[in-house]
Amino acid sequence: MKHSKIRRIVISTSLLSIFVGGLGTLSHSTVKQALFSNAERFYTKWLPPKTPITPSSLSLEERAAFQTLGDRVSGQVVWSSNREGNHELYLVNTATGLQHRLTNNPHVDFFSRFSPDGTKISFLRSQREWVSFRETEAWDLYLMDSDGTNERLLAKEAYHPTWTPNGAGLVFIRQNRIINYNLVDGVETVLHDGRDPPTSGKVEEPELLDDSLVALTLRNVPEETVGVLDLSDGTYLPMSSSRACQITWVPQTRHLVWIDNGGRGGNHVMHSSLDNPKESVLIDLPNDYSHEYFPRVTKGGEWLIWGAAAEGHEHDRADYEIFAWKLGEPWSTAIRLTFSTANDQWPDLFY
Repeated sequence: MKHSKIRRIVISTSLLSIFVGGLGTLSHSTVKQALFSNAERFYTKWLPPKTPITPSSLSLEERAAFQTLGDRVSGQVVWSSNREGNHELYLVNTATGLQHRLTNNPHVDFFSRFSPDGTKISFLRSQREWVSFRETEAWDLYLMDSDGTNERLLAKEAYHPTWTPNGAGLVFIRQNRIINYNLVDGVETVLHDGRDPPTSGKVEEPELLDDSLVALTLRNVPEETVGVLDLSDGTYLPMSSSRACQITWVPQTRHLVWIDNGGRGGNHVMHSSLDNPKESVLIDLPNDYSHEYFPRVTKGGEWLIWGAAAEGHEHDRADYEIFAWKLGEPWSTAIRLTFSTANDQWPDLFY
């Protein structure tokens, strides 16, 4: 795109922001936030976020926070951050507090996930230097050892990869199809085409519980929400009564966690059992950072790790920080792990 066209986009969205800001009390805050979010969503396709003014290494606050977590859990946390200008993957050993930058690439690296045994990390890399996370078809699936070595390309045009429970492969989306990639032989198998019944729409964010049950987000249908697709009997069960996203299994259980609209900061973390579907709030932080996103539950369902913003929503622009919380404890005991102006997101915890 020519620079003049980019300038026109920026000017147009800036005028929109000025107009919305001038509405003051004449407009409800949620309406204003929606308008700002739509403007951000429009220009983020072409313009990467600004480089944050923040140290690349862990701050004293962050070191203390990871030590607090390490006193309770000896393991590793991986996440994506643009604290050095471009989204790269970072890993912290909670036992030692040592930070390690795993990737160093001019393209965007994000959505890192530990393998079930913790020895590997899958992640996505953009096909161009800047790709918004909302663009689902310009990403490739990579794999590396959990120390950042032995990086290799697995599959082109793969989005939202999650591990199969046995660690033998990964499931991802390509052209509205749920694909299973076998790590042993590199063979790809189509598990389901989103256009086919019972989904008959656009499928996103797939994750397998076993050979037949797939948690997913369903779009482009009259009632967009999250649910579970049963490949064996061809049925789909919605899990939320509203438009939701980012559904994930509690590992090795028939329990699910997802993000829903509402709560203190506009989003909160919901959960339900598949056997007795009854949605309820899992956590809604009682502080400013209460716009929850990017949930991930550890093995055994002991800990939740996620991102939360004090304001804003856009995936790759808002000031998301990483939090960890032991399920069942008071919400106030959640540990804030990152303290930076950077965009920190899609964390995972293995121990």
